[in-house]
Amino acid sequence: MFNTHFKFLSKFLALSLLIVLAACSHAPAKHAANITDLSSANLPAVAAEFVTTRAGEAHEHEEHQALPAEVSWRFWRDSRQITIERPQLGVGELWQRDGQELIHRKLYHQDRRAIEFQAGDLRMLDITPSWQKLALLLDSQLLEKLTAEEIEWTDGIPTREYQGKVADTEWHVVMRLDLALPALIERQQGEFSERTELLQAYSLNAAPWQPTPIDGYDVIDFADLGDKESDPFVIKVQAQMGHEHHH
Repeated sequence: MFNTHFKFLSKFLALSLLIVLAACSHAPAKHAANITDLSSANLPAVAAEFVTTRAGEAHEHEEHQALPAEVSWRFWRDSRQITIERPQLGVGELWQRDGQELIHRKLYHQDRRAIEFQAGDLRMLDITPSWQKLALLLDSQLLEKLTAEEIEWTDGIPTREYQGKVADTEWHVVMRLDLALPALIERQQGEFSERTELLQAYSLNAAPWQPTPIDGYDVIDFADLGDKESDPFVIKVQAQMGHEHHH
């Protein structure tokens, strides 16, 4: 009788242990479901707000007007369109996918005007970011050159830290893997440093703010800027872009 009870108890404990182990084995799968492949063509549709702070002077050529030491900006991403706005500067950017090609608009909200760059214009200007680079807000090839730490979980949010030096720039990046967005990008190049931090993020359909409507904006093709060289707006924009457009 004792042996019968003992065998029953042993089987019961063994079965209980199997159930516990099975439950544990499914826990990582639940986590894995929240992790986005950063190389995926279908990244989550999101809206986010960032703040970028800078100190020192950048040595590399950068095609933009001089920025304040601290800039807050917003970002919207879906499968075919990316919008970036810097509300305090009254400017924005729009990128759209047209098949394999990119179309870009620089938005000047205070002037209610925009400049549109077709794919050929971007190639001529040597502005050829990949869609993935625009969508991730940094180059995935850069991440491959940095040392990646193990995935960490905080309140159900998976993050991965990347660090290292590429060329003469020190990088420290923290990616939110659920949204495929950087939570932190820090770079140091000589005396110049830049820090971009994620302030808040939402699924796109739950965002508390939307891009500024651009219906009714006067859109100028980049190729036509040369015909409008006396336009004060065009003069201002060309100065900001750091080059003159000639026929």
